[in-house]
Amino acid sequence: MSVKGTLKTKWFWYSVLCIISWGGWTIFGKLASNEIPASTMQFLFPFGCLPVVVPLIVSRHFRLERNAKGISYGIGNGVLAGIGSFALFAAYRTGGNTAVITTVTALYPLITVVLALLLLRERLTLLQVLGLAFAVAAFAIFSL
Repeated sequence: MSVKGTLKTKWFWYSVLCIISWGGWTIFGKLASNEIPASTMQFLFPFGCLPVVVPLIVSRHFRLERNAKGISYGIGNGVLAGIGSFALFAAYRTGGNTAVITTVTALYPLITVVLALLLLRERLTLLQVLGLAFAVAAFAIFSL
């Protein structure tokens, strides 16, 4: 797909919004973790989601999903996100370098790729394997 074509896709702009939001989320997470414990941060986190969740539910006229499998995956997603964000807030609270902590934890796609290969039976191209090798090298360098 061309650059011009990519700029016209919804996924690209959702991805840009995600990057901007998570960048701000990281900074607020670090600032708050300097002031309050990780457990308090984790408790407050869902309250910050309410301004997003309420309009989404209202826009669906309060209709909730009924797909049990999808709901289970969604809850699993929330549990793992909760554990991960707690660990991130705790890492920030240690006084470590925010840039290093954020970069190292942002390498989570390595786990996603491994799981996609094992569970979803997805395949990688040689270029993608090379990208993974660079990511592993980045992890090693940032961990030092």
